[in-house]
Amino acid sequence: MKRGFIFYNRTGFLTLLNREIHRFMKVPVQTVLAPLISNILYMAIFGGMLQTRSVGIDGVSYLHFLVPGLATMGAIFAAFQNPAFSIISQKFQNTIQDLNSYPISVTEKILAFIFGGMFRGVLVGVLTYAATIFFVGYEIEYPLFFVLGLTATSFVFASVGLIAGLVLDNFEKMNFALAIVITPLTYLGGVFFEVSKLPGILSSIKYINPIYPLVNITRYAYIGVCEGNIYTHVLVTTVLVISSYLIAAHIFKKGIGIKTV
Repeated sequence: MKRGFIFYNRTGFLTLLNREIHRFMKVPVQTVLAPLISNILYMAIFGGMLQTRSVGIDGVSYLHFLVPGLATMGAIFAAFQNPAFSIISQKFQNTIQDLNSYPISVTEKILAFIFGGMFRGVLVGVLTYAATIFFVGYEIEYPLFFVLGLTATSFVFASVGLIAGLVLDNFEKMNFALAIVITPLTYLGGVFFEVSKLPGILSSIKYINPIYPLVNITRYAYIGVCEGNIYTHVLVTTVLVISSYLIAAHIFKKGIGIKTV
């Protein structure tokens, strides 16, 4: 096998990536349709009840404010769950050690799991936007940047999902991390409201909440404005993409959750 700059065995990498994508596409009702319906219900309920609510961004309705937040939230949950569920499932089936025998490089293994989760996250995020066209129309300020924002968000949380899958050893712990850590951070990251309007110390959480810049990048791409400085959000997001991957790669290369089960 000829070594490349990144890929040692391109066919093997694509095979593993294809497996990760087809694994969730076999049950689209659970992995794609369910979160999509949840986001539509959020849109219908919150949008219906609060559509006249004022937003601290001039000229922006609450419904338009809500759409990019829901798309980002859908991408976060979907991207996290895909690699986390895949790795923990292999632990449950006692086949996780087989990863060591795959004829592909460690980088290819890591990227296959991350790209699989990233694809699912972007898919759910884009479909969420498409589903909201009925409520708010199809206008979007920067379409390419919108997809790029969802891609960066999905990459970050696919990496986090891979970390969770390696470190955690059962589905209960994974669901606990999702419910107790990621979900509150998502809600406090500006999905449903402006973080600056939170009372007291809650408004300061944005400085340590990694989801806050991700939501605002998508919101800027959708409506052309956002809370805070877009250049700062892009910089922080770039750091998150790089650091999340490096941490996931370090844990994977050390064999945590793979060599000892």
